[in-house]
This record gives sequence, structure tokens and C-alpha cells, in this order.
Amino acid sequence: MLASMAVTAAPEHWLSLEAAALLDIHRERFDLGEPLNERLNVPRWLVAAERKKVDIWVEDQRGQQPPHALEFKVVHNNKNAYQKIYEIRRDLQKVIPNTDWNEHANRWGIVLLAFHHFYDDQSGNYSVNREFKDCEAMLEAFQHQLQDDDEWYAGVPKLELVAEPTLICDMTTANYIDAAKGPSALYMALVQRKH
Repeated sequence: MLASMAVTAAPEHWLSLEAAALLDIHRERFDLGEPLNERLNVPRWLVAAERKKVDIWVEDQRGQQPPHALEFKVVHNNKNAYQKIYEIRRDLQKVIPNTDWNEHANRWGIVLLAFHHFYDDQSGNYSVNREFKDCEAMLEAFQHQLQDDDEWYAGVPKLELVAEPTLICDMTTANYIDAAKGPSALYMALVQRKH
């Protein structure tokens, strides 16, 4: 399902909803299950998708510990690849409204890297960035751009990899993909602001 979505769309909203639901139903595993008070169905930790202009917001409703803000971004091997890298860098420093925790929030970026070889005559008319000759070249460019000093990134923080890009699935059999042109794959990486 993810391969199908990643070929034709940028599924950030779907990812944030799925992630919020998974965090909610697995609260104990992530130490988020403590009740706020005597009402056992009111957890201390609020887990919400698309709250406070953040993809996933995890907040201590007692206000004793800093919140966690997770941002999702999908980078395709198309003309918008560098723009999406700029956006994840920007998202990890943006002002989060209605909170006193901006400087202390734990901010994370979860990036899906989608490398596709489309059929030349497919009707979706998807563009491809020819600079990325293969998936490895795209992954290397992504890692370099997280800390690039180019003026394009003026005003946004450098990021560091917390988890290297990891293969999530082979996308060679997804719709619109031409397997004869070589591998198509989906990777996931975890980033944070560089310390």
C-alpha cells in the first residue's frame, strides 16, 4: 500500500495519521500510557496528528516534560527534491504556536526517500530529476544537503542523521514503474537538528 501511495502522491498526511494511531494503541511500549489523573481513559501524554502545525505532537499534559514534535516529509527523485529537503530543515526550527516549549521541544524529522523509474510514456506525466542517476546518488545527495551551506538553505538549520536511510520496500512492481530501467525503492531516514 505504501509503495502504491508513494509513487503517485506525497503521503505525509496519511503517515501522520497512521503514526498517531500506532502511537496511541501502543502507548505502553513508548511509555505514554500513564493516566493523567483518576480517569484511566485520559492519558497524561496527548498524542495528536496535525496539531499545532506539527505532523505528530506528543505533549505532557502535566507540563512537566518537553513535548515531542515529529515532522514527515517525502522526497521523490523529481524536480522538487531539493525543495523538500529545504522544507524538512525549515520544519525542524519553525515556531510551534501556543506553546512555551519551542526552544525545548524534542524535534524529529522522518523522511521517506522515493526513487522511481517511471515508464517514458506513462500518462501521469511525472517529472524525474536526471541528476540522480540511481538510488545511491539520490541518497548521497540527500545526506549532503542536510548540512549544505549553500545560500539556498540560508536561515534553516543543518540536520544530522539519527538513523541512516533504511530500505522500506522495493517499488519495482508498483504501478507506473518500469522495472527494465533498474531498481525503484523506498527508504526511510530519521533526522534531527545538528547539535
